[in-house]
Amino acid sequence: MASNPFRGVDRRLAWLRLILLISCGVTMLACRPLWLNSRVFPVLPITPGFPILPSPWDKCFFAAMLLMLVLAFWFYRAAVKMFLVASLFAFCEDQNRGQPWFYMYWVMLLLTLWPDPIALAASRCATSAVYIWSGFQKCSPHFFHGEPAWFVGPAANWHLPALVVDLLRWAVATAPFVELGIGLALWSTRLRHAAITAVLLVHGTALLFLGPLGHNYNLVVWPWNLSMIALVCVLFAQGKSQPKAGAQADPVPRLSQSIADLRQSRTAATLVALYSLLPILSYLGLWDSYFSFALYSENAATANIFITQSFADRLSPDIRAFVRPFPRAYDPQFQGPLVLAYNAWCYRELHVPFIPEPRVYRAMFRYLRAYSRAPGDLRLIIGPRFGPVLFYEDDRLRVLTPK
Repeated sequence: MASNPFRGVDRRLAWLRLILLISCGVTMLACRPLWLNSRVFPVLPITPGFPILPSPWDKCFFAAMLLMLVLAFWFYRAAVKMFLVASLFAFCEDQNRGQPWFYMYWVMLLLTLWPDPIALAASRCATSAVYIWSGFQKCSPHFFHGEPAWFVGPAANWHLPALVVDLLRWAVATAPFVELGIGLALWSTRLRHAAITAVLLVHGTALLFLGPLGHNYNLVVWPWNLSMIALVCVLFAQGKSQPKAGAQADPVPRLSQSIADLRQSRTAATLVALYSLLPILSYLGLWDSYFSFALYSENAATANIFITQSFADRLSPDIRAFVRPFPRAYDPQFQGPLVLAYNAWCYRELHVPFIPEPRVYRAMFRYLRAYSRAPGDLRLIIGPRFGPVLFYEDDRLRVLTPK
């Protein structure tokens, strides 16, 4: 086995591979229960009847995926290909594994299988697309009305003047425009340094407010924020072609040059185009919000799972701990006195948020129906991103039109 990983590979591409492999492996370890099938929180396969690995094979499979990431340091193409296939199977086992960070790493690892100029051009386009879509997805009333105040909430405990807290909230409210600007400015020679500085501020702020000093929430996105800083620096910062004094500058190609490099491979260009354009379909509910980088945007499908007291009594204690009273007056025709806090349950056990997609809500509903004994025991109301509200009870589906 060679002692020097990535021998003979372009320096930028070597660093890109290193960041992706380490970031993916560390983040998967941070949410280890997500990748195991022997757990209380249900495994929600992509289709009913999809094969699920039993214990202890699920643990062996997870260990094998991590081993592939390690072996990729020396046998990059073969190990990454095996990892991509294995992790795709793992996602089909449980849709909650389709987290936005994992989707980004998966696609970028795939793009790094191409030769140097194509891989770097594709990765630059993919990274830029993440910022552009993250900004677009936040351009909604739901984000501006609630997310900035929640995000800077911990600042109230930092003994800061009220004016400073207000300034922080207003600064977070500019996130959609800042992120959109980053995605575009990274391609400008004049604005690139400012864009990289903005990247440091955006992700540093996210780590501050989501980390131990803030909400202390969503551990898996902490390494993702660090990874985004590293990716931007490796892909867009000015560098040197060789580690020698007086070495020639290694300029970052313009967008036109990156597109020209991409056109050398029709397959790579198609993948980048799909990655960059499919988020448009999220506004029609035809593409996942998390695959469109709508995290912390309040721009995703929502759902309530209503249950009765008798239904709650049949649940195991581990699940019953996440039953909550419905906080408002409820309509007994469609709602119920209690709700299942599935997102809190998912985060507590799997260390990731629940995937906010109608098909995943329906999969959870199918799992819970095993506890139902009487009509009205279990009800599901889904508010999709696009289209009417959907009401599920037993085997019935009803489309609810607003009054």
